[in-house]
Parts: sequence; structure tokens; C-alpha cells
Amino acid sequence: MFKNFEQLFKFNDQLFELQKKQIIVFIILVLFLKFLLTVPSNSNTDIEDLKINVNTASLEELQRVPYIGEKTALKIIKFRENYGYIENINQLKNIRNFKRFKYYIKTK
Repeated sequence: MFKNFEQLFKFNDQLFELQKKQIIVFIILVLFLKFLLTVPSNSNTDIEDLKINVNTASLEELQRVPYIGEKTALKIIKFRENYGYIENINQLKNIRNFKRFKYYIKTK
């Protein structure tokens, strides 16, 4: 395969250079992914800001809430139309899956 030691050393040098390039590319890729996946911590964000207001939400907005489908969203809107402003989320406790979606909604 190799006629002399010079060819063998040349081959090893080429292989070494290729491995160095692969390692550099791998490190760059890892750093890039770490940068992309790092979520900036914003101390001004409150969990209450992420909740949906059931008094002002549209059908589509309500359906984005986990455990609220079209039927449940329609029930919430119908409740809102029949009884007016919802002052406490516990007023919706008779709606299916209330115990699951109550953590994602607010009234004010």
C-alpha cells in the first residue's frame, strides 16, 4: 500500500489535518446550537402575562389554550354572553376539563 515511510507520514499528516477540521466544525456547530437554544431570561415576564383573559378572548384565542377545544371555547363564550363579565375563573368549574385549563386562563 505505501511504498515508503514518506508516503505514510504524508498520509498521516493529511488525516490529522482532516480530523482537526472536523473537530473545529463540530465545536462551531455545538456553540451555534447552544446560542440558538439559550432562552434569554427576562425577569420582567410574569406567569400571569402568559395566561389568556377569558373575558376578552376570541374563539380562536381560547382554542389555543391547552385542553380547550372548539366545544369548550363555545361554552365559555356562551357563558360569557349569558352571565356577562366573569369575575372568578371558578365560575367556569362546571365546564369539562376545567381542572386542567384553569391554570392557563385569567379574568382580569
